Amino acid sequence: MTMDFTLKTEQKQTLSYKMIQASTILQMTSVQLEQYLNEQSLENPVLELTPAKTHDADSKTSGTYDWISSHDEQNRYLYQHLESEENEFPEWNMEHALPETLAEHLWSQLLTRTWPKEQEEALQFLLNVLDERGYFTDSLEIFAEHFGLSMEQANVLLSLIQSLEPAGVGARTLEECLCLQLDRRGQLTEEFRSFLHENLPLIAKNQLAAIARNTKLSMDTIKAYCEQIRKLEPKPAAPYAFSGHSSYVLPDVIMSLDKYHTDICLNDSIYPDITLNTGYLQLYEECPDKEVHTYLQQKIKQVEWLKQCMIQRRTTLLSVVKAIQNMQQEFFLLGPNHLKPLKQADIADYLGIHVSTVSRACNQKYLQCSWGTFPLSIFFVKAAALQTVTPATPVTPATTLDVRKALAALIESENKEKPYSDRILAELLTEQGFSVSRRTVAKYRDELSIPGTSGRKKY
Repeated sequence: MTMDFTLKTEQKQTLSYKMIQASTILQMTSVQLEQYLNEQSLENPVLELTPAKTHDADSKTSGTYDWISSHDEQNRYLYQHLESEENEFPEWNMEHALPETLAEHLWSQLLTRTWPKEQEEALQFLLNVLDERGYFTDSLEIFAEHFGLSMEQANVLLSLIQSLEPAGVGARTLEECLCLQLDRRGQLTEEFRSFLHENLPLIAKNQLAAIARNTKLSMDTIKAYCEQIRKLEPKPAAPYAFSGHSSYVLPDVIMSLDKYHTDICLNDSIYPDITLNTGYLQLYEECPDKEVHTYLQQKIKQVEWLKQCMIQRRTTLLSVVKAIQNMQQEFFLLGPNHLKPLKQADIADYLGIHVSTVSRACNQKYLQCSWGTFPLSIFFVKAAALQTVTPATPVTPATTLDVRKALAALIESENKEKPYSDRILAELLTEQGFSVSRRTVAKYRDELSIPGTSGRKKY
């Protein structure tokens, strides 16, 4: 057995802790970053976080906020939040401004009804466990047992809820929700109830021919029943809000744009300022203990690197947004319907950085402009495949959004008695210059929540 002792030169790329930390900070959302900074301040006694300074009245940033707030109603909340911490909405004003919840709406009706006062807690429970549709999905048996009620009493309380407005609230299933609404309208006959119970999946798919075979009813009767069902609301709680404060998205970047200039600024006010604790700095300079001196030196270097990571995050994010603004100018000038095909690799090539850096910079970051607040991810749109007429014919770049619009227009204008199949829709889109397959049409149709041929057919 021989042993080979040879030297080899080999290059390996390794990521240091500092590089990992910088990449992680770049990828963090504003909420994650704020939490991370707070955690770092607990671990590092030298690190001190102070609330970010609000913008000065005469600053360029202030002008940007004024311009933005005049274009978007939601920005008024952001502007007031940035203006002063002392100018926050008082609790009573916030509560008053919130829309009425379903539970509040139902309770206001119960105040005019007669019911045993000792069952108030049970009624409140029923109101608060209704889901976002307005359905009661818990076990009525467990509910009765918990509050010491008989099943009869529990059913009486649930029926009381079901008698309130909006009709259908308190239902346990979609079928019961529809029946409650039909009964409130005086349209629920035994034949109609049986029709709904036996054919609900087919009704949802608009398969009237199959329903006719199952029920032996005339097509006119089936169409009349289905027309009445379409007028019902499967989610009676939809118009009402849930309990709790409304949430707002605080943008990471704010942009103002007019024909003369563009202002792009980071919303730094959502992050605290990173500073060094003066007491520990003085101790570092004066303490004769070498071990303490070394410890504080290490902690000070950590804070300095953290500040560098924040600066790098800020610089990268601004660079990426400026590149997006340069490549998606029509969006900012004309509106959200004018996006062009754009890939993250295009931004990376433009800036001379790695595509993963662009991906991290855009991860769950938001931009606010005169058109509203948008995630940075919406600016990256896939290009649609186009038919090439002749090599010399210039082809205007199109996006998948353009294909979806064209698809929706074709379906809107079709003969509902003979709706187009996905294959025919693909052929019609090809005639318009889009090169799409039947599967792609089906995919886009699903994304637009448009049913298939049978679901769109009018008998």
